[in-house]
Amino acid sequence: MNAALIFILFVGLLISSLFLCGFAVRKGLKPAKAVLIQLFSFALLFMISFAGISFVAIAEDSLISSEASLNSFSESAQVKSDKEWDSLAMALVMGLSSIGSGIAVAAAAPAAIGATSEDPKAFGKAIVFVGLAEGVSIFGLLIAIFIKFI
Repeated sequence: MNAALIFILFVGLLISSLFLCGFAVRKGLKPAKAVLIQLFSFALLFMISFAGISFVAIAEDSLISSEASLNSFSESAQVKSDKEWDSLAMALVMGLSSIGSGIAVAAAAPAAIGATSEDPKAFGKAIVFVGLAEGVSIFGLLIAIFIKFI
């Protein structure tokens, strides 16, 4: 059950982060400010996700200690069920973040190549946007590692 809560928290916060960046662009903010808003929202997303994972891990530890007096058979069945949910959450987080990263790179990389072909000095600015798109999959990997070990 804890893996499902972590996954729901992660997806909800990721969607709200992307909505915030889209809202900033629609309001007419400069792209540099929109990128800063996106970076800060991802940092906030990381901190909230880490706090949520810690909260769920503490709650799970207290639940296991309170149920220690129950039958060992039912306790081992619950642990197996949690491992199954953990594996499912890890697969979904990695899969969805990789798909999102692939879509973002597919849009950003051709634009970066076109900007570089017109002005070679624009390479540094263009590669940053491609790197931001790759950061989504790295963030998904980090969340999957948290799910596995916490």
